[in-house]
Amino acid sequence: MTYDIGLQLAGVPLSTAIPFAVAIGILLSIVGSWLVNSVFTPFELEPNNFIGGAKFGFLGEVYAVTLGLAMIGAFDHFTTAQTNTQREAATLSSLSWAADTYDQPGQEADRAAMRRAVQEYARAVVEKEWRVMSYGLADPDVSNRLADMNDVFMRVEPMTEAQASLQQNTIEWVNQINEYRALRLTTVSRSLIALVWAVLVSGTLMAIVFPWFFGTVNVVSQTVMSALLTSFLMLHLLMVLQLSYPFIGDASISPTAFLNVMR
Repeated sequence: MTYDIGLQLAGVPLSTAIPFAVAIGILLSIVGSWLVNSVFTPFELEPNNFIGGAKFGFLGEVYAVTLGLAMIGAFDHFTTAQTNTQREAATLSSLSWAADTYDQPGQEADRAAMRRAVQEYARAVVEKEWRVMSYGLADPDVSNRLADMNDVFMRVEPMTEAQASLQQNTIEWVNQINEYRALRLTTVSRSLIALVWAVLVSGTLMAIVFPWFFGTVNVVSQTVMSALLTSFLMLHLLMVLQLSYPFIGDASISPTAFLNVMR
C-alpha cells in the first residue's frame, strides 16, 4: 500500500470506516458462499472439510503471526510518534519556565521575548504545521519560529550564576526541540512498508476465501460464521491502518500538549 493510498483510507472517519469494514466482510461472505454453493452442492464440497480444514489451520497460524507483527510494528510506530511529540512539547514547556529565572531589573524585555518566542513556536505548530504534516510536509514558518527562538535564548545576557548555568541548558533544549521536530516529521512521512501490506492483504483475502469451499448442509450457518470471521479480520486491518498513520484520522495524535504551552 503506497503512502498516499493509506493516507486517504486512514482519513476516513471511524464512524464510517467501521460500519463499512463490517459491511464489506458480510457482503464478501454472502456473495462468496452463494457463488460457490451455486456451482457445487454441499455434498461435493464436504470432502474439502478434512484436507481443507488442516490447510486452513496452517494458514490461520501463519496469518496470525503476520497480523501480529504488523500490529506490533504499527503500534510501535504510533507510540514513537506520540512520545516524540510529547517530548517536544515538554521541552518547550521547560523553556517557557526557564524564562521566569530572568527576573533581574532590566531583564523584563528579555523575559517577555523568550516567552513570546516559545508561544509563537507552539502556535505555529498547532495552527500551521499540524494541518500539513499529515501529508509529509513541514511548514516553513515553524522553521522560522524555531530560528527566532534560538536567537532569543542565545542573545540574552545572564546576570546571575543561576542564569548562566541555566543558559547552557536552554541552548541544549532548543537543539532538542529541533531534533524532536525532525523525528516527528520523519514519523509522519513513513508507514509500514508496501511488502508488509501486500502480505497482510493477501493473507486476509486467503482467510476470507478459504471457508467458501467447506461443505455443510446448513449453508446459512456457514455464511454467518464466514461473515463473523471476515468482519473480525477487516476490523483488525482497520486498526493496523489507523495506527500506521498517527497524525491523521479520528485516532490521531492531538496537539493538546502544544496548546497548553500556548496558554
